[in-house]
Amino acid sequence: FLEIFPQKLMSSSSKPKVVEGIQWPLVPGSKKDGDRSTTYSNKAVFKAALEVHSTEDGANVMNEPKWRKNYDKHLLRHVKTSIEAKDGAIISAEAGLKWMHNNFEFVRDGKSQPFNIAMSAFSSNFQTFTIKGEKPKPTSIPELEVPYKGGVLKGAKLIAQISYWMKYGTIEPSAGNAILNVLRNESYRDLSGKYFVLLGATSAMGPLRFLLNLGANIVAIDLDRPHIWSTLISLARASCGTLTFPVSADPSTLTSDSEIAGSAGCNLLTQAPEILDWLKGVYKGESLIVGAYAYLDGELHVRVSLAMDAIIEGLIEDRSSHPSITPAYLCTPTDIHVRSLEAKCASQNNYSIFSSFFTALVRLTPLCFVGPLEPNFGPKYTVRGKGSLGFDVDYYLVDGIINRQGPNYALAKRLQHWRAIVSRVRHKCAVSANIAPSTSTASVTSNKLFSMAYGGMHWFKPMEIFNQDTSNAVMGALLLHDVNNPKAVGASPEIALPNPLLIFSNGSFHGGVWRLGFKMDSIGGVSIIMYVVIRILKTVFLFGALFFLYKAVSKNTSPDY
Repeated sequence: FLEIFPQKLMSSSSKPKVVEGIQWPLVPGSKKDGDRSTTYSNKAVFKAALEVHSTEDGANVMNEPKWRKNYDKHLLRHVKTSIEAKDGAIISAEAGLKWMHNNFEFVRDGKSQPFNIAMSAFSSNFQTFTIKGEKPKPTSIPELEVPYKGGVLKGAKLIAQISYWMKYGTIEPSAGNAILNVLRNESYRDLSGKYFVLLGATSAMGPLRFLLNLGANIVAIDLDRPHIWSTLISLARASCGTLTFPVSADPSTLTSDSEIAGSAGCNLLTQAPEILDWLKGVYKGESLIVGAYAYLDGELHVRVSLAMDAIIEGLIEDRSSHPSITPAYLCTPTDIHVRSLEAKCASQNNYSIFSSFFTALVRLTPLCFVGPLEPNFGPKYTVRGKGSLGFDVDYYLVDGIINRQGPNYALAKRLQHWRAIVSRVRHKCAVSANIAPSTSTASVTSNKLFSMAYGGMHWFKPMEIFNQDTSNAVMGALLLHDVNNPKAVGASPEIALPNPLLIFSNGSFHGGVWRLGFKMDSIGGVSIIMYVVIRILKTVFLFGALFFLYKAVSKNTSPDY
């Protein structure tokens, strides 16, 4: 769901892979030279997170013979123990983070050391460059605007659309009310005194453009590729905000934008220690909102997520440079979350054959065998745990995992959950960890099957797949709510939660996944069929209309003998 320009770790396919930067741990006792199996480390991380509550659960992870197929079952067990056990969420989070930081390796010039040691072993040689936007600051605070289906929603139209999304079930009421709060409070949209660090600034789902348009101060971290920085520099100059970033050359020698772009940037995978050291000296004395937005495919996603996590951890622990750090994440709906009883009941209603003609069609015809379709609720998704008053209450889980996304994606997203929990509970940081909707970014729609599935998912109430510009705006608004409202339930450490997993239950703009009648992982096949059928029907209708038009024109223009 997120995207930055992918980077190659090999100069060409014919040359050996260069091992540099953050690396997966070597497998103990492996007979294979240089064996850095991601399956071993995936298992070991979840074993660490589970065995703090149950040695049996930890052993079950390591003994799983089909990890790629069954990882989701162990992730579900991890979430359940985080609810069932006393302080389960924070203890599991700390155990998982500790294993990753202590066991992943960092390689520099052929020498390897534990990643947690490496993060304090290197100093930065980066210089700092800042570009101030050339657009005059508006005389009044800009309205909140959300691009949507070719238009722009604001004011009464935006209020009406948010109300519709809440009523239909596409978003949770807490998300809708948070966006309305930003719409109604001008002070939330004045970002001239806010400082945002964007790790992966060019992420397709990131808030860069949204924040610059509101005059924010951006610290951008992205790859050292001139074409990336040419774009960023142009965006900054056309805004009323500021853009600060690392450069490798003396800033006084950079006299043109092309020279600046050629010297700008860094690499999260290979330069995480230097990036952290540089960030400690940027905007000293100011509070920072640090967003982890970088994305890479496959196992690289875990490594770049760990790099961002170490940077956030290092900034939180170094309070001498910045009085407060607010970690910010875009969580995925295709994960296991705690939802409300109301959302669970909505799923049950949307599963009923009486809820809509389409639901009856897919449940009572052969379409039900494409998958098969599974209900988005059930006894195994109800977990007993402590409530806000100390009594045991039921927590209702939603399993939105799409198994084909794989265990590496699940681990990378779980890493973000763990850091959000530890930051809020142990360090009393505000956190912004809202769930973003399924979005038709270029990285997703480049896969034809995913593109077709997205094109047919809206048949399943209350699903809606959003365009990138819409997601950027609504998630940007939720970010502003979290960093401005001291009473933001999920974000503010001053608001007590019965379980830290509820951080992710508030402000969820899930796109319908939480109130869907069927499990997200089971609707792909039918969605593709619906997309193809509708395309065929539209094509038949178009050719039919053209044929009848042709016949009508031919009849009216034929010669009269």
